[in-house]
Amino acid sequence: MKNKPVLKASTVRVLLYTVLAWLPLSVWGVTLKKMDAGTLPGDIVELRLMFDGPAPEARGYSIEQPPRISLDLPFTRSDLPKYNEVGFQNAQSVTVLEAGGRTRLVINLKTTASFTTKTDGNVLYVYVGAEGSNPRSVLPTVALSGAPLADPASRGITHIDFHRGEEGEGNVVITLANPNIPMDINEQGGRIRLEFQGNVLPGRLRNRLDVMDFATPVKFIDARVEDGNGVVIIEPEGEFSHLAYQTDNTLTVSVKPVSDKDFGRDRKGLSYKGDKLSLNFQDIEVRAVLQLIADFTDLNLVASDTVSGNVTLRLQNVPWDQALDIVLKSKGLDKRLEGNVLTVAPADEIAARERQQLENDKQIRELAPVYTDLIQINYADAEEIAEVLAGAGEETSLLTERGSVQVVARTNSLLVKDTQEKLDELRALIQRLDIPVRQVMIEARIVNMNSDFTRDLGVKWSGATDLASNDSNRSIGIGGGGTTAGNEGGTPSAGVGNNPFIDFGVTGTNAATLAIGFATNSTILNLELSAILSDGGGETVSQPKVITADKTKAVIKSGKEIPYEEKTSSGATSVAFKDAVLSLEVTPQITPEGSIIMDVTVTNDSQGADAPNGVPTINKNEVNTQVLVRDGETVVLGGVFTQEKQKGTVKVPVLGDIPYVGRLFRKDTKSDSKTELMIFITPRVINDNITLR
Repeated sequence: MKNKPVLKASTVRVLLYTVLAWLPLSVWGVTLKKMDAGTLPGDIVELRLMFDGPAPEARGYSIEQPPRISLDLPFTRSDLPKYNEVGFQNAQSVTVLEAGGRTRLVINLKTTASFTTKTDGNVLYVYVGAEGSNPRSVLPTVALSGAPLADPASRGITHIDFHRGEEGEGNVVITLANPNIPMDINEQGGRIRLEFQGNVLPGRLRNRLDVMDFATPVKFIDARVEDGNGVVIIEPEGEFSHLAYQTDNTLTVSVKPVSDKDFGRDRKGLSYKGDKLSLNFQDIEVRAVLQLIADFTDLNLVASDTVSGNVTLRLQNVPWDQALDIVLKSKGLDKRLEGNVLTVAPADEIAARERQQLENDKQIRELAPVYTDLIQINYADAEEIAEVLAGAGEETSLLTERGSVQVVARTNSLLVKDTQEKLDELRALIQRLDIPVRQVMIEARIVNMNSDFTRDLGVKWSGATDLASNDSNRSIGIGGGGTTAGNEGGTPSAGVGNNPFIDFGVTGTNAATLAIGFATNSTILNLELSAILSDGGGETVSQPKVITADKTKAVIKSGKEIPYEEKTSSGATSVAFKDAVLSLEVTPQITPEGSIIMDVTVTNDSQGADAPNGVPTINKNEVNTQVLVRDGETVVLGGVFTQEKQKGTVKVPVLGDIPYVGRLFRKDTKSDSKTELMIFITPRVINDNITLR
């Protein structure tokens, strides 16, 4: 006897929904007839929805911007007007929309608030709590999202665990014996407080966990009983953000540090930027949750037939894309978003489908015809582009196995042979690579400033005598000036008074001289006081400029080559040269924000004195560095400051040391020379429009 086929419950449910969808709404649905509103203690707004039959199970979510609550009533139509004024401070109005065999209630709030629902015969109660209030303390019999409260005997927290996440967050994982345990979570005084209704915390879990060694924001976890309810308090440190979500019987509270340098999620592409919503369901079908998220985001949803099962969720103010990931991970599902179509299926099913698609694409590429195309290169070097396309081997090549590329040097173009799909891809890539390179003008200013101060004070003694007698007629010069002929009159000969015997005079064309003389019939004595006082300075400015392309080295030089002879290994002589030039060598790189990184070498060399072997020496002034400068700004690369002071005295021994009088027997010199070299660099990015003219 053959076994009869057995239909699965999910298949029966789908067939039943399909049949009911074709029936008139009046056959299987209920009608919302009336809505009343009132207030309860604790600033709680109560909405009473009355139907002409058993009240349906409400499914909904809340969002922050703008603050509102959306409730869906399946298989329900409405006799209420579209807009209903409530008039309370928190719940201001209710918008009623009917479409697709269901009725949606949108409760417009002033501030974000939690909500709960319960059914009682033909009445559905919706309780909207004010911010910071606890509606469950007033309504102990209210169940979340219409689900009945759990039996007290079946409640209980079975385990409290802690582990560190991949991004340094602290995850507190609480395992529940029943996923329907009512729970409140709020932040008080920098602590996260979770309160579970009833005595659901066993004695073995009532203790404090020290988790500081895990290097997360969480320091302690306290579990205790307060006022007959189980309380778990999470104590973090520093700035933090937290996220609480529940999947089935596992409640997770993730505490993450808040820092300006926390870019982990952005680097991995896991940042969640969707609008925030709240979901609170017990034992709801996964398909229903996916449909709610699709309605919230206006996405088209395609769910595989293998997507099934129920899930318990408790999410408060989380981005919708993160809520979707939590639901999918809890059931081993994955998603693909193409345009505004969201496809959901088991992860292995999507992987198998994509693997099959890749194999099909590979077969198509292997069988596709090959074409040849000539691609013109306008700005770049065709050989460089060809190297990029060919790569270093098959693994790095951008061509297919049957593709090839050749360079046409005469026209600076590429001859590419490949499939049409690959040719289109390469042409688009080359269009992005073959662009004009931006140019930079670098201006350097080399300033050489000098200041000289000189003071010389000197003295010169000179004189002569002429001694006449009957035996001889001779003239004797005092101080070793030599013997000269005299005259008969006994007067000194002309010019003999210039014979110096103490010469500490100041030399130079600019020297000032004061002479004092004493003369008799036979003696001449001269005293010459000389002095020079000079103070001056100068400034030499060199300003080389050079224009170069981005990431291209440029060199500019100005100066002379100094020839000199040197011996070769064979003993002959040859002429060699040394450079004494002003040069600027720079390699710029334009950053995305418009600044310029430069590798700069600036030299300002000059010829020095020759060495003893006749080889000229070079006075070196060089700066070699890398700097980051904004466009148009000037930076000082470096400077050299040199100061030389000299002071000297030349004097006659003993006589030069006599106070006051010694001034007439010595020479004093004093000089102060200052030299300063400064190098300035100013880069400017040249406008592309000017470059292309």
